[in-house]
Amino acid sequence: MRQGEAALRARDRRTATEALQAAGEIAGPLGAQPLADDVERAAARGRLVLDDASRAAAGAAAVPPRAGERGLTAREVEVLRLLLDGRSNRQVARTLGMSEKTASVHVSRILTKLGVSTRGEAAAAATRLRLLEP
Repeated sequence: MRQGEAALRARDRRTATEALQAAGEIAGPLGAQPLADDVERAAARGRLVLDDASRAAAGAAAVPPRAGERGLTAREVEVLRLLLDGRSNRQVARTLGMSEKTASVHVSRILTKLGVSTRGEAAAAATRLRLLEP
């Protein structure tokens, strides 16, 4: 994971992709979801596309069933996880490698899909409805 991040800082996309794919493939079978999430966020920041095997092994590409029933996309699920941590749009944008405006659009869509009007209500609804559980 750290090798991939270092390669991203050095702008070595090939090494970064290989290192992050390897980390994702290791994290999945170990059940190390926090590591798998970190791998996906690092790949997103670098705008890297991990191969399907790495994404599946890490479990990051899947939308939890209850979230899918509400129409949430994989990216919206990532944003919702950060909202649950109390992150601002700026922090969401930095973490996921997107603009602040894009983060704002994702938050707005999440609010609409959950039928709530505030970030706090979205977090409460996600917890109450267990949207992020596998």
